[in-house]
Amino acid sequence: VTSISKVFPAPSFAPSFGIVRVGKIGAVLSTSVPLKRDANTKITGLPPRSGVGSTGETPLTDQYKFDEAKAGYDANGLDPETLVLDKARNVLWTSDEYGPFIARLNIATGVVEKKYAPGPGATDLPAVLAQRRPNRGMEGLTLDVASGVLHGFLQSPIDPRDANGKSIKAKPPGGSNTDVRHIAKFTRWLAFDPATETSKLYAYPIDGSQYDKDRTGNAKLGDMVSLGNGRFIVIEQGARKGDGKVFNKLMLVELPANATDIKAFDHNLEISSITQAPSNGVDYSTVVTMRKTELLDLNVLGWLAEKAEGLTIVDDQTLALVNDNDFGLGTVLLAADGTRLAGSVEECTAAVDGQLSGCPAGATRARITRGSDLERPTRIWLIKLDRKLSDLRLPAS
Repeated sequence: VTSISKVFPAPSFAPSFGIVRVGKIGAVLSTSVPLKRDANTKITGLPPRSGVGSTGETPLTDQYKFDEAKAGYDANGLDPETLVLDKARNVLWTSDEYGPFIARLNIATGVVEKKYAPGPGATDLPAVLAQRRPNRGMEGLTLDVASGVLHGFLQSPIDPRDANGKSIKAKPPGGSNTDVRHIAKFTRWLAFDPATETSKLYAYPIDGSQYDKDRTGNAKLGDMVSLGNGRFIVIEQGARKGDGKVFNKLMLVELPANATDIKAFDHNLEISSITQAPSNGVDYSTVVTMRKTELLDLNVLGWLAEKAEGLTIVDDQTLALVNDNDFGLGTVLLAADGTRLAGSVEECTAAVDGQLSGCPAGATRARITRGSDLERPTRIWLIKLDRKLSDLRLPAS
């Protein structure tokens, strides 16, 4: 049996948060607090083995081996993707790619005080969120201060599976049967109210014509900030049409007052969005989706990194944006004589002992290496707009 795997060069690494101060000498991390299960036990970034939160990914060491003792699983593991300061409750919130989970963090100690997961219970996150693609869980989170409601989203459309674990397909008009995860017309946007521990879901539309192979699944949403009153700024990015290179944009997004809560709809809503017909009684054409318009093209501004993944508000005219540098690491494929080869290790299959097969021609080994000099630095951008964020509005529809 094969499974998706992920390499952990430093399995004991604990996700942490800290304060970054920006001044004359640049951006400096002045504090760092590791996330903890309890007062004495740090959590890791390793995935849960099974059950709620498991992505089915096998953690491998940097030798591409499965070693239970060194890089096993962590039932409390988190892959946190964002951080939200909740002044009213004096806590931090983070969302994660595994569960996907939303976790409440003690601001002083880093202890995970409560973790919300997809499930059938009234206070669980909507169960459909568990159908997120591996490594495409909840990427962004923000707080609408006025309502106290947290908003987050799945990075890409869901990947519903059949009883055999195969991705479910759907057929667009005039097209061919394709995995739902590749061409669903929207991704799921979550509104979670910590006061009542209840959720709503909305449809964030994605235009496949902007993306490589016309696939909405090539979209990877980054982070988001709330502007209040149902308005948000969202990082939207992914492999673009034409050359497949990643583009990075900021979108101005609105949650209409009459937006449809799609929490009760399963993956048939995604299927209906593809077929443009009702699926099992569910009709996407009746759904009032979120609205959006392009605010900034980051690449035109000179954005360098592949992934823009952290966004926050500095003041009413300034945004702060940070990239994901993947710890400054990359992977390379090697021939038997050590020559570097083109291609990706993601095309390979790793046996328990680390032996690789199915790689691009001639590749027999892979190793973790220094990432590209363009991607290695963590850069913080301060973007000052020519108008107040509170004045931003979408064009009338």
